[in-house]
Amino acid sequence: MVLAVFTVFSAGSMTHGFVSYYTASKLLLNGELGPLAYDDRWFGEAVQRVTASSVREIFIPNPPPMALMALPLAGLDAQPARAVWLIASLLLFIGGVAALVNYQALRNRDVSIPVVLLMLLAPAVFTNLRIGQGYLIVCALFAAAAVLLLRGRDRAAGVCLGALLALKTSGVAMVFLLIARRRWAALAAALITAAALAIAITPFIDVEMWLIYPSQVRAYVARPASSVTAYQTTLGLFRHLCVADPQWNPSPAADCGPVAFVLPPLLIGAATIVTIVLAARARRAEPWIAAGAALSVLSLPAIAEPHFVLMAIPLALLPLTPLQLAGVAFLLIVPLEFTAEQFTAGWMALLAYPRLYAAWALWGMSIRALVREVAPT
Repeated sequence: MVLAVFTVFSAGSMTHGFVSYYTASKLLLNGELGPLAYDDRWFGEAVQRVTASSVREIFIPNPPPMALMALPLAGLDAQPARAVWLIASLLLFIGGVAALVNYQALRNRDVSIPVVLLMLLAPAVFTNLRIGQGYLIVCALFAAAAVLLLRGRDRAAGVCLGALLALKTSGVAMVFLLIARRRWAALAAALITAAALAIAITPFIDVEMWLIYPSQVRAYVARPASSVTAYQTTLGLFRHLCVADPQWNPSPAADCGPVAFVLPPLLIGAATIVTIVLAARARRAEPWIAAGAALSVLSLPAIAEPHFVLMAIPLALLPLTPLQLAGVAFLLIVPLEFTAEQFTAGWMALLAYPRLYAAWALWGMSIRALVREVAPT
């Protein structure tokens, strides 16, 4: 009921977030979607024109098929389309959470009420509803893929994962884990689905959009603005600590630029390798799926509050002690206004990344569960 009331309240406003999906879909329908979408000024002006508002938004770092997400709503005006988007997002998200909880209940591993409340009422959920971001839909697809994998319905799981890969480049870590587990049917379905969506959209866009997409993502990640604490990424943390910028980061903790660009990829790479090695030997699927969900967030080039709704998946699948749950809950709930927006100078910036620490903590707990799975009995 809280989420429903908040959705109705949010439906009456027009903010950034949803307008990016809506504008991209309108441009796709009108045959105007091309490389210029990766120009922030051009796309921002297109957003204002399409939505008849003063709101601006960017398209990068999304792949071209992201324009498909709001396509069913492109025939509506912006305001009613946003309302339908929010309602659909909430229903899909609740359905995904219910599927995870129901799966555990059927195996006599009930998800506790505090965990369910954390999954449903974390600030990331409200942020998605407030601005109309698409990660409630992403979470629903990821939850569906997880439950289907757990039930052995690999082809259907692969279709959900392929949609994630194509629409938001989410779930890449799961591809490597499917290879490690030799779940070839799921892997094939995921790759075929992702390829089908990419091929389906290509005749209706300027093909050059695909050619410049990788370089545009690299350029986006390299922007000095990526070091602001709103981006809860491992790279963003080290850049904030190590790389000065007069506008975006005037007071770093140290001058350690090379470390900022070398250590984060090494950490993500090492975490991925450890997960793959342990997942290949695990008896139960829950721990490696939980680890894959956490890694899928940690490995994205730009993550902010909305992305962390995906932490609902490891929360549902891992057996957390009360102390572990309390620690993760604090990191997922503490307002960013009191952390990311307050501690921005020097070493105090270490206090500005609670959501990032929550994702790493859940990955660590997944690895601990995997170690127990592969340990001799």
